[in-house]
Amino acid sequence: MKGKEFLRKATAMLLAAAMTVALTACGAKEEGSVTDNKTSKTEAGASSGTVKMKDTTIKIRVMNEYRNLDKVVKKYAEMTANDPVMSKIHLDFSYVVGGDYKDKLTMAIAAQEDYDLMFCGGWHGLSNFIQEGDFADLTSYFNNDQYPGLKKAFSSDFVNAMTSYIRQDDGTYTKGVYGINLASYFEDSRGFMYREDLRKKYNCAPITDEASLMAFVKTVVKNEPDMEGVSLSNFFRLDSPWYSAKHEHVYTQDNVNIFGDQTWAYVGLSDDEKTVLNVVFPGDDASQFAKMPKGYQYDFITEYIVDRTKWNDYLNPSRGTTDTVEKDAAITYCALTEYESKYKEAIGKNPDAEFGYYVIEDAQRNKEKGAVVCDMVTNNWLVVPEWSEKVDAVMHFLDWMFGSQEAHDLFQYGIRGEDWEAVGSEGYRALDIAEDKEYFMPTYSFTLNPTYVRNSEFVMNNKELLADFEYIYDNATYKLSPLAGFTFNKTGLETQVANISALSSELLFTLSMYDSKEAVEKINGWHKDATQVGLEKVRAEMIAQIQAFLDVKNGK
Repeated sequence: MKGKEFLRKATAMLLAAAMTVALTACGAKEEGSVTDNKTSKTEAGASSGTVKMKDTTIKIRVMNEYRNLDKVVKKYAEMTANDPVMSKIHLDFSYVVGGDYKDKLTMAIAAQEDYDLMFCGGWHGLSNFIQEGDFADLTSYFNNDQYPGLKKAFSSDFVNAMTSYIRQDDGTYTKGVYGINLASYFEDSRGFMYREDLRKKYNCAPITDEASLMAFVKTVVKNEPDMEGVSLSNFFRLDSPWYSAKHEHVYTQDNVNIFGDQTWAYVGLSDDEKTVLNVVFPGDDASQFAKMPKGYQYDFITEYIVDRTKWNDYLNPSRGTTDTVEKDAAITYCALTEYESKYKEAIGKNPDAEFGYYVIEDAQRNKEKGAVVCDMVTNNWLVVPEWSEKVDAVMHFLDWMFGSQEAHDLFQYGIRGEDWEAVGSEGYRALDIAEDKEYFMPTYSFTLNPTYVRNSEFVMNNKELLADFEYIYDNATYKLSPLAGFTFNKTGLETQVANISALSSELLFTLSMYDSKEAVEKINGWHKDATQVGLEKVRAEMIAQIQAFLDVKNGK
């Protein structure tokens, strides 16, 4: 650990410890915990291919409440009772609710609290914690025959996608696996749940593209005065270049959008994707766009934002206000994995309705291979604090949990035959069990993995929906972005980034609050103000850092 980083952590640890004492005096405690109550001792790791393990209790913290985990921990102890290694590894769980998680995670890291495995979301500052050396490098545990469960569940491509590149003070990079990604798919399909019964009632054409989607919305609004056209939620990627431009060497993704979702940055790369041509922002002049790849040498950002305004007349007129009540809508924004819950809620209110699902992006809707270019990781991660002395025990447990369908199902769904039962080899059905006894785990916080996927009975019974799910579970759907693993280092530019981000947060593009003229005025106003507080310095540094990153990845 660097000297200045040690001093920072030591100071933070003393402050956090003082805060912890104060909280304890007020009766504060962990929000939820469960343990198998075995004595905790230190463990010895693998030696010459032979694993020796003393009784060891690993402390695990997940985000959001689990229920009836104690019975699953007990079952785990039964399943491992005759295993000379796993029988020595005991589990002590606790959770923190999402609203408090970031603050408590930050405190735990600053104070080096006694945890051995923790959830960390990308939005919790994962990349910064990795950059500062807070998490253990787990590289040696993957693609390792001594950990066959991890090797089975995490392919070489997955491990490559999980690899982080750490920028050093001299501008060079080191790399390692500092987190374990939790995913059953790498990018959710985004789409709309639409009223299929109304499409039939008004003899609208099948919804196969944006034009037929718009025609359907217009028809419903015209004929159903008590309904609105579009239920606005996460509407901001509708027909955007977010997906399509990546196939033409123009990338925007979470790790470069440092100012937030209102003002995306687009990175233009050469045809071989080894050289940065430029980075453009909303409101840039023609000279900046002229440096971009062919097909994007014009202000495509403003074009997109203006084009989106055609939907404004069909959105909730009270959007952006404290009045969040919406009427029933012809189409409702819905990620694919949210469809089942939204469908059940909607059908509960209107039992006579029928619904269909429309995937927004053309290539995904047509189920093209390689259609989704992304980091091939999600925002959900497990991390091992770098100060933990039980790394081997943690990784042996994860090797076990990810080592078989049976072990994974235990923590994913609970007790088979009590909480759930299988539907074929790839599905599951939740059983009718008293609510106070049913098992629940926030799986995004602990268990998700693409090797162990079961579809719900609801999905299994809908052929078209099942095909959509099988598509997002298929590795062939994805292509690894050349920017995967990049993290922008804000050192020296903290003020500029903060000031520009503050300007971005004042915009309301994601709510479609402006007509076309107002949208252009807002874009140009933001660019002028952002330029005054350092946009060009940030652009230059982003180009330099991405180029250095690409050079390392390409062996230069």
